[in-house]
Amino acid sequence: MKYFLAGTFDQLHVGHQHFLWTAVSQATDLHIIVARDKTVEQIKKHAPQNNENQRLQRIREEKLPHTEVSLGREDFDIFKTLSDASPDVLFLGYDQRVDTQKIQETFPDLKILRAKAYAPQFFKSSLFPS
Repeated sequence: MKYFLAGTFDQLHVGHQHFLWTAVSQATDLHIIVARDKTVEQIKKHAPQNNENQRLQRIREEKLPHTEVSLGREDFDIFKTLSDASPDVLFLGYDQRVDTQKIQETFPDLKILRAKAYAPQFFKSSLFPS
């Protein structure tokens, strides 16, 4: 199955790796979007510590099998992104905030799965100093 996931992946940690490798274990094809710096600032209300190219490179260094890794759209349009990618499954982090109802209405055949948390008391991006 073709999986799609997206994230900031700043200060890549074990929780992120668990999320990524869980997707890899379930997908036959995986498309990972690394958020643009501008998108991170809009969502998190602060700039990432590592720029988008550094974060992109770090995900690529994970050497995830059958995976395509790219930067997100400049316009931060999740609906255009999903339309372009045509995944079977949208794989979300346990704490990612997206309007799943609107996504499901727009893409009724898209399966939405949410990852389980991996030791969030230790491995949650907000716990790392910015």
